[in-house]
Amino acid sequence: MVKTIYLMRHGQTLFNVMDVNQRYSDSPLTEEGIRQALAAKSWFVNRHIQFDSVYSSTAERACDTVELISDMPYKRLKGLKEINLGTKEATPNCENPSYPYGDYFVQFGGEDLDAFTERIYHTMKEIAESEKGNTILVVTHGMAIKRFLTAISYMDGAEYRFIGNCGIVQLTFENHSFTVEQMIHTT
Repeated sequence: MVKTIYLMRHGQTLFNVMDVNQRYSDSPLTEEGIRQALAAKSWFVNRHIQFDSVYSSTAERACDTVELISDMPYKRLKGLKEINLGTKEATPNCENPSYPYGDYFVQFGGEDLDAFTERIYHTMKEIAESEKGNTILVVTHGMAIKRFLTAISYMDGAEYRFIGNCGIVQLTFENHSFTVEQMIHTT
């Protein structure tokens, strides 16, 4: 069975505007973030896309985005959370080392980039393999999407720019393998 998965980044948040690390930390959607989520909802509605199931990171910004897009009950999964930066959470992005980070954040109690990539990939594969429905929405985070695309060898992760807020990656899952069909920018 071929499944279609819409992997989506949450809407713009206050920390996005402030250019602050927002990985495990959370901040609310801005008015622009709400507008972005509603634009994404319109994109799905205009194409008559109906979800069989919906998943979200446990972060408030992802859950709020899901709730603006779909009225369906959804499953919150910790495996979809953004990378943990430890005590570097909520610090200016300009203080981060150049990407890829490797194990830089481990010294601050954070997560190793490879371990994070494996977590995201494993969670996505588990959703795809266990879900009975054919059309699935997954709302997560920018780095999570970047590392997932790296894990499936879609493109060189070092060159891949972050997908914009409420950007969508349309995937197919067949024969235990993901394929990127298109990148969608709804705003």
